[in-house]
Amino acid sequence: MNKTNNNPIPYFVTTDPYEVVYRKNSTSQLVLPHTHNALEIYFTLSDLPDVLLNDTVSSVSSGSLIIIPPYNVHQLFNQRQTVYERYIITINSEWLQYLFGTLSKVMRYADRTSQPAIVCLTPGEQAVLTETLTHFAQTERTFDVKDYALFFSMLDTVDQLIVKNMKPFQTQLHISKSQHTVNEIISFINEHLTQPLTLPVIAEHFYMNKDYLARLFKKHTHATIGHYIAMQKVSLAQRMLSEGQNVTEVQEKLSFSSYAHFFKFFKKMTGITPSQYRKMNRNNSS
Repeated sequence: MNKTNNNPIPYFVTTDPYEVVYRKNSTSQLVLPHTHNALEIYFTLSDLPDVLLNDTVSSVSSGSLIIIPPYNVHQLFNQRQTVYERYIITINSEWLQYLFGTLSKVMRYADRTSQPAIVCLTPGEQAVLTETLTHFAQTERTFDVKDYALFFSMLDTVDQLIVKNMKPFQTQLHISKSQHTVNEIISFINEHLTQPLTLPVIAEHFYMNKDYLARLFKKHTHATIGHYIAMQKVSLAQRMLSEGQNVTEVQEKLSFSSYAHFFKFFKKMTGITPSQYRKMNRNNSS
């Protein structure tokens, strides 16, 4: 995790081309909603009651693949005393783009403009994927020709399962009544990211007590409204900068009072300055 002034930055940077890990443990430190510069494919072997994927909170059942494109705000689990079992495939998005060029034609779900997805697998497909991922995860990473060949063989299996079972996102969701309310709040936030947003303004729009709204939001997202707004703003800023907009344009469109305020906010959230991010992104895209 990146850190600035001993405070965790909710933006993770993947430097290796790829990584596949298996975990079966409880968490001692909660990870708040965050983003990263990588495609994450999360194969959960545990039921997840409150999954935040960009603008939607829902439950996800064991045996599902959760696909998270780069720069999408997400949080998958959040209970300290609960053991979670999962495989996590992380692939550096710039490396993928360097290999394949336009990802929308090869791995559409990996493109940074894509939305997260949930893919439900049959028991047989789960068994095949578990065997494939276990073999790869237990092999030492060497990043040589043999290792790359093994990786792409594994990735081909995953890709076939995703393409075969991919359905419209909303048909895969299991949303409770209170989660539905939170999703409406999230939609309102995302629709007004370019405007000044405060808890009282949001509460007034929904005719709700602001303290109750804040508690309900945190119950399902495990983050404050302020943190969620900040995460979505930095995600949108990254997208704007990657599209070629200059720092001042982004600062003004996102309603930051000054360049200095936006500069400080962006660096706190990502660990680098807006100009550095724009330059790195331009170099990786060329």
